[in-house]
Amino acid sequence: MAVEVFMPKAGMDMQEGTIIQWLKNVGENVEEGEGLLEIETDKVTMEVEAPATGVLLCRYFEDGAVVPVVTTIGYVGEPGEAVPDKPQLAGIVAETASSEMVETVETQKSVLAEETNGVKATPYAKKMAMSNAIDLNEVPPTGPVGEIKGRDVEREIAKSPLARRIAEDKGIDLSAVTGSGHQNKVMKSDVLAKIAEQETPGVTAVVLNTTPLSGMQKVVGERMVKAHTEIPCVTQNTKVDMTKLLTFRKQINENRENKLTINDFIVKAVAKVLLHDKKVLVSLGDKEIIHHQDVNIGIAVALEEGLIVPVVKNADKKSLEEISETVKSLSAKAKSGGLMVDDYQGSTISISNLGMFGVHSFTPIVNQPNAVIIGICAIEEELALVDNQVENRKKMMISLTYDHRLVNGDVAAKFSLKVRDLLENPMEILL
Repeated sequence: MAVEVFMPKAGMDMQEGTIIQWLKNVGENVEEGEGLLEIETDKVTMEVEAPATGVLLCRYFEDGAVVPVVTTIGYVGEPGEAVPDKPQLAGIVAETASSEMVETVETQKSVLAEETNGVKATPYAKKMAMSNAIDLNEVPPTGPVGEIKGRDVEREIAKSPLARRIAEDKGIDLSAVTGSGHQNKVMKSDVLAKIAEQETPGVTAVVLNTTPLSGMQKVVGERMVKAHTEIPCVTQNTKVDMTKLLTFRKQINENRENKLTINDFIVKAVAKVLLHDKKVLVSLGDKEIIHHQDVNIGIAVALEEGLIVPVVKNADKKSLEEISETVKSLSAKAKSGGLMVDDYQGSTISISNLGMFGVHSFTPIVNQPNAVIIGICAIEEELALVDNQVENRKKMMISLTYDHRLVNGDVAAKFSLKVRDLLENPMEILL
């Protein structure tokens, strides 16, 4: 019996997804768990796996199509099986799709990763690696539990066959060619541009590329404009003396393999303040102010295609060590495209750190529906008078932006001062 392939609903807020590319053509054999197509939601790019073993019987939508969630986009089955002429909801009633589909996507059948020689990989990934002489130890994993999936191996061999043939014929090293295709795939045009560059000494071929806005870029842009225009925001800058914390961190990290970052201490300090003072953990409802009890801290992570804010859940209940491990894990998953829906939902306050770029102060935009976002700036040297002695101190700005409809200036200021006091007395963060 033919099995439906549908546009998954990756979260309650998702209404539609964009098909980036089909990985299989109609009539091609597919294995259960093998990557069938790639889609893009408003937050992440994800791979839709084949729900069964057989052949791809039909594709109702092609690359670039924007498809409502839970709509059937194709069928997998035995060759010659009959399938409907038109797409339809994937075997469920539209009115109940929202809640049921979230559970369906999250519990969707997946191929169990097997560990071989210390490397976790799905059977399909192992098969692809073996047939293409790929060393799995050199393949970055993107699976939710650190396993290598089929898509990871496919990216390692993602070179256009035509581009490869032209390159071999002209003696072009593909590793020196910058790809313009999806996920930097080297295309025919890239190889031809490289050939033209080499055949015209002193003249570099100019190839103008335009790329449409990704789903993430469009949604991030829309939300930034919405937040900037709707929220009467105020930014307050508070200077923090980080000298003691830097010394304290250096001492702690001396014999540690996994080093604690300045950001880890800041997240922990914010969480500790919020444990006892939740006045800034509010959001705006239809006709009421919603007071949140969960200390879920969103950590802004910059990606090439946009910005995403994975969330450290219940940060007030985590130790400094646990916060550090969670932040590192979420950041790695965000950059590898391995975030799950639950990883970036439910924040009640956010932190954006631009300190590594030497930024003195800035105005972070509130991440709705949060009421507050904390901007972390660069640590700078500054002379200060301490006990009648001039000392070189390490100072840093905290740029706190808040929704003035929900948070008053004195509340925001007192919150910033509490965070400042903890950072200036780092032992208190751990007590």
